[in-house]
Order: sequence, then structure tokens, then C-alpha cells
Amino acid sequence: MFFVLNSRYRREKIELLGKIDKLRGRLEKLGRNKLEVQNEYKKIEEENIVLKQKLKVKNGELRELKLKLGDIDGRLKIKVEEKTREYEEKMKRMQSSYDKLIFELDEIRHR
Repeated sequence: MFFVLNSRYRREKIELLGKIDKLRGRLEKLGRNKLEVQNEYKKIEEENIVLKQKLKVKNGELRELKLKLGDIDGRLKIKVEEKTREYEEKMKRMQSSYDKLIFELDEIRHR
């Protein structure tokens, strides 16, 4: 009976040692995977920081361009308004000259 128990315990011990070895292998693999994930995460964080800095620079440039565009737009509006007033005045003068000519022509016809 002792021999049977001894061999059974030996078999169970061997099975358990095999399971322990498998678990150690899985643990090592998980440890390597964890390190790989951590390294990738660090790389992504560094890249994110760089991209945020680039975004800040681009946003600053965009703000400057918007200010310049607003300034140029304001100046163009002023010029357009000035030209519009000039043309309106010219049109009024031309219209009054035209009216005078028509009036004179009517007077000449009636004589």
C-alpha cells in the first residue's frame, strides 16, 4: 500500500511541477508582454507630448494669421467704402450733367 501511495503522490507531484512550470512560463511571457506594453505606452506618451507642442505652435501661427487677415480685411473694407463713395459721387455728378444736357436739348427743340 505504501508503494501505491508513494507512486500516486510522485505522479501528482510530477503533474503539479509540470503545471508550476507552465504557469511560470506564462508568468514570464506576461511579464515580457507587460514590459512591451509599458514601452509602447511610453513611446505613445512621448509622441503625444511632441504632437501637443507642435499643435501649440500651429495654433499660435494660426492666431497670428487670423489677426493679420482681420487687419487686411478691415483695410480692404475701408478702401471699398471709399471707392464706393467716390463712384456714387461720380454717378451723381454724371447724372446731374446728363439731366442738364437733356434739359438744354429740350429747350433747343422747343425754340
